[in-house]
Amino acid sequence: MSFAESITVEALEADPYPIYAELRRSAPVAFVPAVNLWFVTRWKDVESVAKSPDIFSAVVGTSPVERSFGKPTILTTDGEVHKQLRQGVDPKYRPRTVASYAGDLVCSIAEPYLDKIAEQGSAELMADYFEPVSTLALARSLGLADVDMPTLRRWFYGLAQGAINFENDPKRQEIADAISTEVGAAVRPTLERLTREPEDSALSHMLHDGMPEGTTRPIEFLMPTIKVILLGGRQEPGHGAGSILVGLLTHREQLRQVLGDLETLVPKAVDEGLRWVAPIGTQTRQTTRPVELGGVTIPAGAPVAALVSSASRDESRFSDPDRFDISRDEGNHAAFGFGHHFCSGRFFAREQMCLAVRLLLERFPDLRLVAGKEPVFRGWEFRAPATLHVALGAN
Repeated sequence: MSFAESITVEALEADPYPIYAELRRSAPVAFVPAVNLWFVTRWKDVESVAKSPDIFSAVVGTSPVERSFGKPTILTTDGEVHKQLRQGVDPKYRPRTVASYAGDLVCSIAEPYLDKIAEQGSAELMADYFEPVSTLALARSLGLADVDMPTLRRWFYGLAQGAINFENDPKRQEIADAISTEVGAAVRPTLERLTREPEDSALSHMLHDGMPEGTTRPIEFLMPTIKVILLGGRQEPGHGAGSILVGLLTHREQLRQVLGDLETLVPKAVDEGLRWVAPIGTQTRQTTRPVELGGVTIPAGAPVAALVSSASRDESRFSDPDRFDISRDEGNHAAFGFGHHFCSGRFFAREQMCLAVRLLLERFPDLRLVAGKEPVFRGWEFRAPATLHVALGAN
């Protein structure tokens, strides 16, 4: 049995990074039966897959995303359909637009949670801060003003069960299907209203931008992509911020540096945290023809995982890649993907992370991990600390 054949879903969920390191050394392109995917692990090959849509198509035949959310989605299309979806999604999340609203939005959401943490003297930051802030910030930017945080958080975890279900587990699929149906029913009235009454929300832009006067994109056309955004747009900033904070709290000297210059060094910590632990691990493709890559031939019609998480720890690009180091100056990470499918919300996500981490450290510069409740990371497609218990004040 080859190393790739021995890989299990549980091992990937526990910690994929040693697995990716071994694959980069011995089998940089390899079929992994446990998840029915060809893994591509080295930076240059991951980038090549993502930037070669004629060979590696986003239109895949066995996508867990489409199986769970319907189609078309912004992740699983190319050409004109993808262009239409991006044309609707992009306007709310361009850099200048994000700069005009993200600060006020995130601060107004974060402050009440920070107040509560101050009262308690401790917190589990994933549930008590990072996930609520990212969930509500995304929902409000979309135009979902009336959906509460517990519902949004439940939607995320349910949708995630479908998006990561490469092994086609029926229990995961049942959960995802139920939540997908619930999301569709809950979002549709807002879309119907925005069809008649446009506004400056992301959902409104998705309906109206680039369309002939008096017409909108059909709701059914947009709904699968809205579910993708509710999943990825909430997961990336909330979980990414949690990983970044773990990096800082477990490297106290770097934390002290950041506290001494929050404006300059929080963004550097955010970028290093995204490199160190990518919140979303793959860009999934399907081969349009047989192709040689990494010394092997991938057959036509094969599902391929371009592992951006592995690329961001490629030894050929980053020195001591498993180490969290905010002083790194070795080029960009791969967490937001490559090619025309790079993350459309990356500016909004990065700004959210910078704001959430900075507001937290400004308020609680003496934050520390709780002994005996150290954070444990889980996941390979979506990875973050499962919990992040902290206390205020010195030991």
